[in-house]
Amino acid sequence: MIAKDIIAIATSIIISVGGSGVIICALANFISERIAKRIDGKYQQRFEQEFEKYKSIMEHRRYISKTQFDNEYQIYKQLSKAFFSVAVKLSSFAYKRIGNRIISIEEDDIISMEEVSRIISVNSTAQNLLFENAPFIPEEIYNEYLALNELANTLFWGIIARIKEYEAECVEINKIITEDEIGMSEDFQNRLNDVNKKVRKYLETLTIIAD
Repeated sequence: MIAKDIIAIATSIIISVGGSGVIICALANFISERIAKRIDGKYQQRFEQEFEKYKSIMEHRRYISKTQFDNEYQIYKQLSKAFFSVAVKLSSFAYKRIGNRIISIEEDDIISMEEVSRIISVNSTAQNLLFENAPFIPEEIYNEYLALNELANTLFWGIIARIKEYEAECVEINKIITEDEIGMSEDFQNRLNDVNKKVRKYLETLTIIAD
């Protein structure tokens, strides 16, 4: 709505209730200016809100080449796979503990010296991938993965120490895997899910440009 339209409307309103020409013009101009200012202010506020929203989006976007994007994508894909393997290994311990049975470490398929080698292999793969790609991962995401790695190390090395301690014995499973460690393994899975969400959110901020 432009000023001319506002004046016309205001004038017609004043005429309809009666009034002289000078008064009509004065009132029409006064009313139209007030209405125009309010309309301008409304549109100005809307414009500023939309501009700030757009500015915020642009400030959080990151422009990278397709080659760089592909490289980063592969890094996160490998990290996700490696840390998922760690989570699976921790879950197998949690499942094994159900019922607090007596086991023989020499014969058990999950709590065994052979399993120690597999634990070390799985955890080392995840850790090495993280450290090798540290320069290419945003600090916040790197720190999240690092915290997961430290948690896994705490869990695995504690379990490994007890497996070695009771290597030649039949022992209750709760002496190998504690209740607290079961809770920590669940925490690991939850935190891994959170990291995956952050990675997805980060990738969504990337805009690919031509190489």
